[in-house]
Amino acid sequence: MVFATSTLSSQALKETKNHATTLSQMTSELLSSRAIQENPKGAVLTLCKNIELLSETTNCDVFITDKDGTVIVCPHTLSGFELSVAEPCEIHSEIKVPSTYLQRVKNGTVTEFSTLDNSYESYHSVSMVPIYVNHTYQGICVVASPIYDNLIMYIEKTFVMFLVSAAIALVLVTIAVSFMTERIAKPIRNLETATKCYASGDFSYRVPELNSNDELAGLITKFNAMATSLSQIENSRRSFVANVSHEFKTPMTTIGGFINGILDGTIPPEKQDYYLNIVSSEISRLSKMVNMMLNISKIETGNVDMNIEQFDISQKLVTTFLGFEQLISEKNIDVSGFEDLVPAVIHGDSAMIDQAIYNLADNAVKFTDKGGKITVNTACDNKYVYFAITNTGKGIPEKDLEKVFQRFYKVDQSRSTDVKSTGLGLYLIKSIIDLHNGTITLESEVDKFTRFTVKLPK
Repeated sequence: MVFATSTLSSQALKETKNHATTLSQMTSELLSSRAIQENPKGAVLTLCKNIELLSETTNCDVFITDKDGTVIVCPHTLSGFELSVAEPCEIHSEIKVPSTYLQRVKNGTVTEFSTLDNSYESYHSVSMVPIYVNHTYQGICVVASPIYDNLIMYIEKTFVMFLVSAAIALVLVTIAVSFMTERIAKPIRNLETATKCYASGDFSYRVPELNSNDELAGLITKFNAMATSLSQIENSRRSFVANVSHEFKTPMTTIGGFINGILDGTIPPEKQDYYLNIVSSEISRLSKMVNMMLNISKIETGNVDMNIEQFDISQKLVTTFLGFEQLISEKNIDVSGFEDLVPAVIHGDSAMIDQAIYNLADNAVKFTDKGGKITVNTACDNKYVYFAITNTGKGIPEKDLEKVFQRFYKVDQSRSTDVKSTGLGLYLIKSIIDLHNGTITLESEVDKFTRFTVKLPK
């Protein structure tokens, strides 16, 4: 309210001053012209019409007084030939500019808030400008603006504008809040749906991604990544359980069948030693599988104690392949490369590296066809030691190259019939190499060769 009053007051003072100044100049020019001499009545009538027009367009009280402050011309005056002759209307007949203003106006324009006299009930913004005709002071032009009425109108207009603006702002805010709420609520509902699916064991559902860079979009991206990881873990778990069940069931069924055959006499005494050897082989296979799983478990849980020492990879390769000499001779496999091996000394756990090399050599001998070839190579640089084992044979299809290091994965399941395999050897090899901060890579061409290359830091 105070701001509105101050703003309107300042504006009213400025406007009344401009109107009064304009009227004073127009009156001076009119009284100085020949028109007042040739047609006094017409000149005064013109002045009255101008005052009437100004009063109607500005909603102000406009009139002219003589030098004594008495109203002589107003919007309702229709006659008067000189400023000294006046026939004012009834409205302005009792209005008189107070004497306190007369001397001030004679010296210049007066603009202030005043009621002039008791005839004005409302508070006014009044501007009084002297009229000079040929440098002679003749009267006063008065413009009074009823600021109280204007203030009410101003406040009403302002209030209406405020209501309209507030309504528009409320609608816009409501729309914006609804949009933002829906934008946030919908992804949250999707997250809730996802958690229910995951709780029931279904990891196929994915929360729709948001096309933005805010925190919620980042959360959804990470949530979907977590779901993918959980799905992989769940699939791996199911595969692990199925494979373990299969790998243990097969030898146990064989062992049970042969033992029962011996006990109930189905297997004759002369063949019992043969089948007991098969039972012993299956038991060794089970024992080997259990040991591998225990080693893998220790590595994965970080409970393995590494005994770091310095040793030569080339020497271990030679020693390991000597252990397969009988099987190599039976299959007539040509083993080459040992004469060109270079010393490849590293610091690591000797027993673990022995296990990795043994498993690689075992695979190479198993899957090399009769009359095939195995090649062993080593190399060194300033930071790393490399060794590779290459064997001819059936090879590995390209689609399986990235899967062979998974637990219990077998490229050809039918190989279990011909070759005793746990499906854990390559996974254990990779775990050991990773534990030594190394890498193992696989290259293969079907019906040509398979090559495992190991890179270990010195």
